[in-house]
Amino acid sequence: MLITLRTGERLLSLLDVIPDDFTPLPKVTSREEGLQVRRLLDRAPSVREWLPREGEGPGRL
Repeated sequence: MLITLRTGERLLSLLDVIPDDFTPLPKVTSREEGLQVRRLLDRAPSVREWLPREGEGPGRL
């Protein structure tokens, strides 16, 4: 899951369980769209990596 914060920063998080009301995103229709999604995911730190940088510490997870 790619999370966008109010600041515009993006974080990567994994879901352990899919919620009952989960609606999948439409399929990627082109190679360029797929590459764009891949670049976004590659640049986004995980929530676990982001929290210590923000001074929250690892105990919050």
